[in-house]
Amino acid sequence: MDKIVVFETYYNPIEANIVKERLVDSGIQCFLSDENTITINPLYNQAIGGVKLHLFEYDVMAARKVLDDQHVQVILADEVAGFDNHSERISEEMKSDETCPKCGSDHVGYVQATKNRFSILTMLFSLLLMIYPFNAKKTHHCFNCGNEF
Repeated sequence: MDKIVVFETYYNPIEANIVKERLVDSGIQCFLSDENTITINPLYNQAIGGVKLHLFEYDVMAARKVLDDQHVQVILADEVAGFDNHSERISEEMKSDETCPKCGSDHVGYVQATKNRFSILTMLFSLLLMIYPFNAKKTHHCFNCGNEF
């Protein structure tokens, strides 16, 4: 039976998750303990002893090598998924046949506006009823230059 050991202890749950994901991406099985307790109540951090990263004893040397290597080549998610460029990654509902008048890019989508999202009538109605505005404008948005048209 394989023995599971505490590899490292972290006082920051975010740092522990980053290290864990780096090891998982490298093919080393591991898990965190006491992460939820410390995230919910950070004052327990010292009492519990931090977030503990556990892995198999036979993976300790490989994990140390992965974490010590500063020049690890990271494979981008796009390359793994087979995308050559960013335009293939846009979902079908966001795709548009429009081109940006400002930069000429075809990386344009029909999405919720980021500038002037709500009309005056919607704002007044939402302030009167003290609710979040429910009707937002949609517009063409260029993902390269940020232009909305």
